Amino acid sequence: MPALVSEEFGPEVFEAVERIWKETGVGNPLRGDTLASVEETLRHGGRLLTVRSPKDEVLAVCWITDDGRRLYLHHMAVSPSAQGKGYARLLMERTVQIALERGRQVKIEVHRDNARARKLYERYGFAPLSGYDTFILRDPKASRG
Repeated sequence: MPALVSEEFGPEVFEAVERIWKETGVGNPLRGDTLASVEETLRHGGRLLTVRSPKDEVLAVCWITDDGRRLYLHHMAVSPSAQGKGYARLLMERTVQIALERGRQVKIEVHRDNARARKLYERYGFAPLSGYDTFILRDPKASRG
């Protein structure tokens, strides 16, 4: 049986997802990507997609949030031992399918040095949003307004 995209989620799945995020450098404690934050986004229409092996091992992941206007694809990553096997394409195909079902655009941030990911996204029709830079306020308590 080939690998399959799954939306089953729980703490044990999050542990595997978190491991992949760490292995690939996608994870960052400053982002607040906790079990609680993922669960909160799932309650509001988000999805956590994983590619699982026939033995139910999590091989790849992407986290989708929905703000009612756009889907945001966060932390798409494939375990280093599973890269190059088409798992990222499986996740992209499911993401695009969800966007079509909901009538949403899909937005993603990708590091300018991540040529492999950029190539994948461009293959699916993603294009840089010209004229924009990304800003973030990670700690609202530090705001000086």
